[in-house]
Amino acid sequence: MGESIWTYDPNYPVSIVFAVFYAIPMFVQGYQTFIRYRSYYFWVVFVGAFLEVGGYAARTVAIKHLDQIPPYAVQSSLVIIAPIFIGAGDYMLVSRLCLAVLPSHLTRIYGFSTRKLTRIFITCDIISLLIQVSGSGIASSGNWEGSNATLGENVLIAGLATQLAAFLFFVGILRRFHQLANTEGRADAPRGWRKVLLAVYVSSGLVIIRCIYRLIEFALGIDGYPFEHEWMFYVMDSAPMLIAIIMFCIYHPARYLPNQPSEKMTDDTQLESRLVSKV
Repeated sequence: MGESIWTYDPNYPVSIVFAVFYAIPMFVQGYQTFIRYRSYYFWVVFVGAFLEVGGYAARTVAIKHLDQIPPYAVQSSLVIIAPIFIGAGDYMLVSRLCLAVLPSHLTRIYGFSTRKLTRIFITCDIISLLIQVSGSGIASSGNWEGSNATLGENVLIAGLATQLAAFLFFVGILRRFHQLANTEGRADAPRGWRKVLLAVYVSSGLVIIRCIYRLIEFALGIDGYPFEHEWMFYVMDSAPMLIAIIMFCIYHPARYLPNQPSEKMTDDTQLESRLVSKV
C-alpha cells in the first residue's frame, strides 16, 4: 500500500456506525414518504439520507484503501452534497406552512410572495449545489493538493457561503411567518403545524451549524485543524445532519399538513418538483 492521502488516521468502526445510523432514518423516511403518507413532494429528504448512507459506505471502502483517490473523492463529494437535499426539505415546507396557516389576505412576507418562497429558496439550493459539486470535483481531482485543491476549495467556499446566506435569510422569513401565525393565524389551520415548524427550525439550525463548520474548514485549508482532526467532522457534520433527518421522521410534514395541496398551492407544488428534479 502506498502513502495515505488522508490528513489523519480515519476510524473504520465509526464510519460503519454512522452508515448504519443514517440507514435507519433513511428507511423510515422512505416508508413514511412513499408508502404511509404518499407525500412524494418530500422525496428530497430521503435522497439526502440516501446520499449520506452512500457517503459513509464509500468512506468505509476508502479507509481500507488509504492511498486511492476514487473512493476518497466519492465519500467526500457525497457527504458534502447530501445536506443540500436535506435543506431543500426545509425550503419545500415554507410555502405550504404559509398557505396552510396564514389567512388569504397575508400573501407576502418582507415583500416576497408566500407562493414564491419555495421557488426562491429551491433556486438558491440548486445554485449552491452546482457550485459545491464543481468545487468538490476540482479539489478531489488533484487529491486536495496543489493549484487544483486551492481552486476547488475556493469554489466550495463560494457554494457554502451561498448556502449559508440563503439559510440565514430563510430563517428570517420563517421567524416572520411564526410571528404572523401567532397573531393572525387561521382558526381552521391544520392541527400540529407547530410541530412541522419545530422540525424546520431545528433542521435549519443544524444545516447552518454544518455550513459554518465547512466554511471554516475550507477557509483554513488542508493544513487547518478541522482537516486534520476527524472528531470535528463527526461532531460538526455527521451528527447535525443525522439529527436533522431524524426530526423529519419524528415530525413528518405529511402527518400534520394536508398531503394534497389546495388549488392555491398547486402551481407552486408542481414548480417544486420541476425545479428539484433538474438536480
